[in-house]
Amino acid sequence: MIQKDNQIRPAAVKGMFYPASMQEIRMIIEKALEKEVSQMKAFEVRGTITGGVVPHAGMVYCARQAVHFFEQCRKAGLAPDTVVIIHPNHRGVGPAVSVDGHRAWEAPEGHVPVDAELAEALELPESPEAQADEHSAEVMLPYLQYFFSNPFRVLAVNMRDQDVHQAKALSQKIHEAENVLRKKVLVIASSDFSHFLSPERSKELDDRVLKAVMGKDPVSVEEAVHHHQVSVCGFGPIMALMAYSGLKDPGYGVYMLRRGHSGEVRPSQEVVNYASMLFTINT
Repeated sequence: MIQKDNQIRPAAVKGMFYPASMQEIRMIIEKALEKEVSQMKAFEVRGTITGGVVPHAGMVYCARQAVHFFEQCRKAGLAPDTVVIIHPNHRGVGPAVSVDGHRAWEAPEGHVPVDAELAEALELPESPEAQADEHSAEVMLPYLQYFFSNPFRVLAVNMRDQDVHQAKALSQKIHEAENVLRKKVLVIASSDFSHFLSPERSKELDDRVLKAVMGKDPVSVEEAVHHHQVSVCGFGPIMALMAYSGLKDPGYGVYMLRRGHSGEVRPSQEVVNYASMLFTINT
């Protein structure tokens, strides 16, 4: 249960993963949009957007991928009540799956309220400790504040244990809760892909995981990650988004918007890969 005396979660990675000022954030996002505009215009959303996979690296490295998802949401006129950010746990702190206990999060353009009602409906343990220094949900806030003009709430769901059973159980909880509460929910699966390998090798490994994602088979995603030792840090959130979309529409659509890696920004033979993906349902 969300504790009423908890106040604001302070920004943990402001000035590191993203600039401290919204002016600088806008500059990075708008530069990325300018570079990606032709590819964005070529894509037409088919169906209703239910969520997407978005990278959580430093904004200077992955903005050119991340903006694709958020721009498609803006073009579609999406106005969610709550953005559920399912994300990995990089420090191994806290329960297997948990929600944060604060009532709002510090963000560049003012505090973003937490959806305490949805958090309580999920009946997950509360763990502010799991979120204390975790970046993979926080980094979505600057994008959300830039692209969404409507008031919205957030709910960060921290997955320490990433397996297909946890993912499916979480997706069921979110699906049931949004129906009971009659909320418009957008789900973001926060994830980077292969880490610190050559561009060629990392693409080869990621292709194995992405084939399973595009095939809409969460079990195969988990198998590909473990069998080939692919360092996709948010494969649990991705599986949860897949399962959630499948509950809403077994024939859901999944689309690759943009892939890339850190070497495109800072040349290196050891890169981190990023992908922006869109999930839709027929309504």
